[in-house]
Amino acid sequence: MADEFMEEKVEELSLYAPLAVYVITLLIQLKIFAREEELTKLEAKLMTYMAENFVREENYRDNHKALQDQMAQIHNDVSDVKNLLIGIINANNQRN
Repeated sequence: MADEFMEEKVEELSLYAPLAVYVITLLIQLKIFAREEELTKLEAKLMTYMAENFVREENYRDNHKALQDQMAQIHNDVSDVKNLLIGIINANNQRN
């Protein structure tokens, strides 16, 4: 009885073994499995890309605050120029 069971399992294995080999070969060819050196290279590329294209949050906050301060200063300067021009126009209108 045990021999029959083993024979049955061997037959099943011999039936499905070529399919298993095919699937494993296909997965290897498609590079589904990553190797350590490939991951290391990918990590280096990602770190380089991130360093070139992104800024740290604290740098962003500092620059954003500085930009807001500059915008406020420009707004104040424009308001001062506007008030100066209005004063000049009013002074010219009063003379006429």
